[in-house]
Amino acid sequence: MQLLKDIYNNAEALKGRRLITATVALSIVFLGIGIFIGYLNNLILKKGEISMDTVLPPPVADTTIVLEGRVVYTNPEYYPGDEISFVLTDASGKEVSLLRADDDKLALAEGLNVKVRGDEMRTKSGTKYLMVREVIINAAN
Repeated sequence: MQLLKDIYNNAEALKGRRLITATVALSIVFLGIGIFIGYLNNLILKKGEISMDTVLPPPVADTTIVLEGRVVYTNPEYYPGDEISFVLTDASGKEVSLLRADDDKLALAEGLNVKVRGDEMRTKSGTKYLMVREVIINAAN
């Protein structure tokens, strides 16, 4: 405590040229310390940054599937809770895929030869089905 009192008393005793010299010296010292701390801070921040030029976005995989066949109604009770009422069959009547849509596009295409475009999904039981986004009706119908 006595050391702090002595430093304070000595600083109070400074007058004139000695006060200006001490003020300039302290300003230069603290300016240097501030620049050094800013430089270190900048180095630390740059180390953790990832350059956006080198980061590439992940490739977008197109999972759209296009199938062709006849839309046929099936009993939705076979797939409870999955709302699947239609299947796509080939020319011989063999089932190609289960179909589901959020609207009535499959009901409108029932019995017609079509191309369906959509995403492959799985039912609660694990069976694959096609979530239909687009129905293209063949002109031969």
